[in-house]
Amino acid sequence: MSMQNNVRILVADLGVFFLKKKEAKFREMSEFLKAMVSKLEELKTNPKEREWKEDFTFIQGADCQFGLIDRYILKSPVPNWDKEIKLSSDAIRQINRLEPKPRFFIICGDMLDAFPYPEEKALRERQLVDFHRIYKDLDPEIPLVCVCGNHDVGDIPTRATVDIYREQFGQDFFIFWVGGVKFLVLNSQYYRCPDNVPEELEKQNSLLDTLAEGPAKHTVAFQHIPYFLKTPDEEDDRYFNISKELRLELLEKLRDAGVRYIFTGHYHRNAGGFYKDVEQVVTSAIGGPLGNDPSGFRIVRVTEQGLTHEYVPVEISSSTDV
Repeated sequence: MSMQNNVRILVADLGVFFLKKKEAKFREMSEFLKAMVSKLEELKTNPKEREWKEDFTFIQGADCQFGLIDRYILKSPVPNWDKEIKLSSDAIRQINRLEPKPRFFIICGDMLDAFPYPEEKALRERQLVDFHRIYKDLDPEIPLVCVCGNHDVGDIPTRATVDIYREQFGQDFFIFWVGGVKFLVLNSQYYRCPDNVPEELEKQNSLLDTLAEGPAKHTVAFQHIPYFLKTPDEEDDRYFNISKELRLELLEKLRDAGVRYIFTGHYHRNAGGFYKDVEQVVTSAIGGPLGNDPSGFRIVRVTEQGLTHEYVPVEISSSTDV
């Protein structure tokens, strides 16, 4: 056999090897998504979860955003997301050790940094594979719930980017129950720029119209972009809050439906305040923070009287095994 034929066979074998490796990664990713969606479906449909029994905790985080630190903060010419992988891995180890065991862990948007656009597809797929690889180490008894952020669906969502998000993370607005408490997940990008997907905004608003149905001990909302950072009457920010006119309308609608707590992310700093008797909490990043708050997550305690919460920094381990 000639040297040229040997080279061709070697190249072909390498091609098959890398193709199989990629297929295996995506099969693993698909299994992770199936498990995540299955656990969430149980919380949506199990009638026992609509009954109050006892106090419990859950974990709220935001913006693990694989790829942000190198790209945006460090301006690295060859960015990667090793730093975010390390922070998420350490956060998961920390959460897995908590007692009592949290009932769920919700990430309020921007799981990945690369946008779901054609020019960033390959980069986003690599980030997605690593996200699933790392987050599958979460204790299987702690369901993971993902909220859609602007990097997950694009600053200007389209039919294509919404479909990509749902293929990668599941539904982007829904209601679920845990321990007698009703939880609402919203896609805040439909409030920022719904022009290309008006039908999705309409469906989300229809869901919101049903929120008051059925008794709940408490009603809690999650989304990515905060309605406001400090005060509900603050001026519009082109990026970090919801426009003032729509903000006040939505806050009043949520309040009328029984919501008294709203948890968000996006700001990469801790912030928040009150609209009447509704508390809005803005949680800094699991990944790269942009202010003085370290990377971390929030432990939320739920009692009959209400919700309290504490921001906990990620305990950075010396381990490099990620």
